[in-house]
Amino acid sequence: MAELLTIPQAFALLQIAPDGRRSTDGQRLDLGLAGAALADLALRGAITLEGGRVGIATGTPTGDAALDGVLEQVRSVFSVSGTPRKAKWWVQRLGKRPLRDAVLAGLVQRDIITEEQRTTLVLFTTTRHPERDGGPESLVRAGIADVLAQRIQPSPYLAALVGLLDATNTLRDQFGRVDKSVVRSISEGEWASPAVRAVLTDIQSAAVMAGAMVATTAAATSTS
Repeated sequence: MAELLTIPQAFALLQIAPDGRRSTDGQRLDLGLAGAALADLALRGAITLEGGRVGIATGTPTGDAALDGVLEQVRSVFSVSGTPRKAKWWVQRLGKRPLRDAVLAGLVQRDIITEEQRTTLVLFTTTRHPERDGGPESLVRAGIADVLAQRIQPSPYLAALVGLLDATNTLRDQFGRVDKSVVRSISEGEWASPAVRAVLTDIQSAAVMAGAMVATTAAATSTS
């Protein structure tokens, strides 16, 4: 039942509190959504992920606007260059606000969350996405909890989500203390497809790179 959500939709719901506030920073959310989109398209057979590069397989539209937008970008870049780009390049290119907005818009359209805009201090407007229907997220959480407790064997879908949460360092925030060996066996073992494992590695690399850039920027600002 959890698979009724796309992987990006499930990842987004896990990172948004019931009151609509994000439970992680925007950078990790966006990198996770980028990896989730690639993982989802790979599991559907729409794209290929071989040798660390993203290519077009069937290219069949999914019917989900966010995923189809990513698929069209992959198709467009490939048609111009003729060479598949590295997954890490795609994670960094896709891991930005437009993908986040598209995923959230899909959840709003499905009446799973709502969109609220609030003006603070007269000048600043913030957007939140409170939960309208908690059922889909509950199913995802229950599935992941069962997998982590080894009560059930992980599907490729749940293995991808566990790996994405681990790669963005948000797994413990969402599910408390976890057995690292179990997490490793899920995200690096036979449950996660080779394509998904490649994406998870690149998310971790991109997250480390992004974190280093943020730290460097903060240090430069504090000494200027």
